[in-house]
Amino acid sequence: MNKHLFTVILVSMAMQTFATTFVREVPTRQHGKEEGMLLDLGKISLGTLNDVEEKKQYLSTVQLEKQRIQNYTLRMVYENAYQLYKQGDYQRAQELAQTILSIDPNFKQAQTLATQANHMGTYGTVSESQVIDSKFKEAAALYDSGRLVEANDKLNEILTIQPGNSKALSWKRQIDADIAKEYTRRGNVAEKNGDYQAAVDAWYNALLMRKDDTTLVSKISEAETKLRQQQLQENMKQALELYNKGQYVEAYAVFERIKKIQPGDPRVQKYMSQLKNEIAGGYYTAGCQAFGSYRYDKAIAYWNNAKKWGADAAAMDNMIKQARNAKERYLREQELRAKQLELDAQKAEQAAQEAAEKAKQLAQQAAQKLEEQELETTVVDDPFSVIPGALPGTTTTTTTTTTTTTSSTGLPGMSEVVPGLSGSGMTRVSAEASAASRAKYIEGLDAYNQDDFERARQAWIVAKQLDPGNADAELGLRKVEELMMIK
Repeated sequence: MNKHLFTVILVSMAMQTFATTFVREVPTRQHGKEEGMLLDLGKISLGTLNDVEEKKQYLSTVQLEKQRIQNYTLRMVYENAYQLYKQGDYQRAQELAQTILSIDPNFKQAQTLATQANHMGTYGTVSESQVIDSKFKEAAALYDSGRLVEANDKLNEILTIQPGNSKALSWKRQIDADIAKEYTRRGNVAEKNGDYQAAVDAWYNALLMRKDDTTLVSKISEAETKLRQQQLQENMKQALELYNKGQYVEAYAVFERIKKIQPGDPRVQKYMSQLKNEIAGGYYTAGCQAFGSYRYDKAIAYWNNAKKWGADAAAMDNMIKQARNAKERYLREQELRAKQLELDAQKAEQAAQEAAEKAKQLAQQAAQKLEEQELETTVVDDPFSVIPGALPGTTTTTTTTTTTTTSSTGLPGMSEVVPGLSGSGMTRVSAEASAASRAKYIEGLDAYNQDDFERARQAWIVAKQLDPGNADAELGLRKVEELMMIK
């Protein structure tokens, strides 16, 4: 927008300059249709256009209209620059021409005018006629060497400086005819080779220079018909290949191109209708499969696509609603399940801690009982070397089971038996150790059920140490060691 505003300002400056320079009145650009259109286009909303393609086409139209307005404005600036050049104000003519080129570098007349104004401003002693004669010589040399387009450009430069130069106009008509003849020849060769697109392009270039040539118009019309048929056949072949491969979306896009080439073809419309049903059905089926595997977001996306391709909107909206509700229920269930698992884990951990603590207490109690029993069953040697009442010189021999005192005199009645241990104490200790061993076995079993094989093994080792006859601990120990070896 700033670019166009700058252009309008330049136009105003050029008009003021021209008004002060020339006595005769020069038409100035009024605030009319073009400016109003530019302002209106900036305010138009695209909210009412639903189709993406429609929006693209609309924006393309807007861009073309802006370009037309810009070209109109630059043409006015160029006319003012040329008038300044004709009046001998080469510096300002060059400045305006350079301004045009900063906006549109491809403005050939502005390029020529800027170059010529710079030349005339630098070499003021060189007359315009000398410059034109030099350009005629360059054009003739280019024409003789067969470089018709470049020779034509040189003549356009002459006509930029002197628009009414009859010699340049005559040469230009001749060169235009030669160029048109060459384009016609190229088009004929392309048509013979079956390249209808190249033929049409060449003949259109020729028609630009021979606008009234009805033969060219007829040839272009025939070639365009053949070109459409050729494009139609190629696109139809591609579309059917994609369709047979099951690539329905790609096939539909090709049929859309065919529809633009040949609108209203009933066969194309039939294929497109069938493809839409196939695509909508495919999206519907994919949505059902995603829904069945709890991928609710995918199911919603598929059903939305099915709706775009012509599936029943009400039915799809209903299924989308069901998917959203199912997703909410699924998320709630997952949250509740996660909380329950967390609670179960906490309870299991607490039970394991309590079992371990209980087993530890039982083990400590068993160990304490064993220590007490060991103290009771320990035999301590008699601290006295002489038994009271024995005669001097006698000796005492003490064994584990009995103690016999023999006098050196050999008198009978001088021996005494020390009471030994009974088996009743040992039986009581084994029962308590067995209880502690059983507690350790239970602790190991709990660890085993939680797949904590190392903790289970350690617990069962202690159980075996407490009660070597604990067959359950023996069996569990073998089992867990086998599992640990496998892993």
